[in-house]
Amino acid sequence: MIRRLLRSDMAGNLLWLAVSALLATGVWYIAVTSADPIRQRRFNAIPIQFVPSTMAVMTSSAARSANVTLQGSQTIVSSRLASDIVLRADLSRLGPGTHSVPLAVEVTRPDSDSFRRLVSRVEPSQISIELEPRESRDIRIVVELVDAPPIGFRNDEPQPDIDEALVSGAASLVSQVVAVRGQLDLSASRNPLEVDLRLHAIDADGNRVNGVELEPQTASVAVNISRRDDIRQIAVRPNVLLSTLPDGFTLKNQSYEPESLFVSGAPDQLEKISDTLLTAPISLEGREAGFVTSVPVQLPDGELFVMGGDSNITVSIEIIPIVVSRQIDSIEVGHIGLDDAYEVSIVPKTASAIVTGPVVYVDALSLEDIQLVADLDGLTPGVYDLTPTVSITKGDLSEANVSLSPAELNVEITSPETADEGDSAANASADS
Repeated sequence: MIRRLLRSDMAGNLLWLAVSALLATGVWYIAVTSADPIRQRRFNAIPIQFVPSTMAVMTSSAARSANVTLQGSQTIVSSRLASDIVLRADLSRLGPGTHSVPLAVEVTRPDSDSFRRLVSRVEPSQISIELEPRESRDIRIVVELVDAPPIGFRNDEPQPDIDEALVSGAASLVSQVVAVRGQLDLSASRNPLEVDLRLHAIDADGNRVNGVELEPQTASVAVNISRRDDIRQIAVRPNVLLSTLPDGFTLKNQSYEPESLFVSGAPDQLEKISDTLLTAPISLEGREAGFVTSVPVQLPDGELFVMGGDSNITVSIEIIPIVVSRQIDSIEVGHIGLDDAYEVSIVPKTASAIVTGPVVYVDALSLEDIQLVADLDGLTPGVYDLTPTVSITKGDLSEANVSLSPAELNVEITSPETADEGDSAANASADS
């Protein structure tokens, strides 16, 4: 009897203990989720990382990215970044054919126990891919010359350090490859050189075949470059006849292009040519300003010819007048703008002018071609220091070309009444 009672009390206690624990767990869960509630967060377009197959090559895939939804406590989920999520499709054990491959999710920045509470969902959960058999072939290397050396130089056949490269990839792509090409540009090369060329797989039409691997990816190519003995680069110079310049003008500057030409012919003929070729004569007769002209280069032998066929050069010639200075003295100073009843006294009555300008104009000037005038318009009787106005009636000269000496003149204006009073005073003084 006692045993049954003890057993009954123990069972009751255990039951109450279990209920209490369950209630405590529930209270704890409610408290935790209230402070840090469960939430979901969606990450779109996470790129898929493909673990390659050792037996085949992936040629197509139904998708390259997928959407991932994480569920967990708000604190943990909100701290995740798209870069923390890794999506993998494992192809390592798959052979040729079409396969449905599941996507595996991994969070690369876990937070210990908190990470374990993250629940993920992937959309789509698996993708369809197609694998082709892997093929490798040794294919010959060809060097394509994109640009030849400059005129006057020649190159030998480029020599790569290897004859073939290993092309690997899907069988359908490798079958399209007919050669491995490296492109060589010699447009700026005048000496032998050795250069590393990037290699590309090409098809029968010369187009690149993408999606295959090359080993090696570069090849070292040596090419010998030497000067041609049937072409010579020779300087040219305009043959300007300076003796034909008009009087009073000078040649300030000349420029021309090209400054050299490539002449082709027999080597023995080229050796006899001087270092500089002249153009046809350029006359300056009647030229009083700059001009541009095109003239041919004169070749000493009719069997020689200029590469490209154009033997003309363009010449720009700048011609300017010769500038001189000349002093002209005893130029009378007149006046305008005042009634004739007023008397005007100008001191000095004459001035000198230094005229600077083109010699053809300055040398032709005479005393009568320069006028000096004092403008008295609006002035009242009194004494003034005035600068006269200069006027040149001959040649293309202006006041800007003239410097006066003296630069200012003393001008005294006297009214008629003042003049009469002065005369009366002088007469009275004489009578007394």
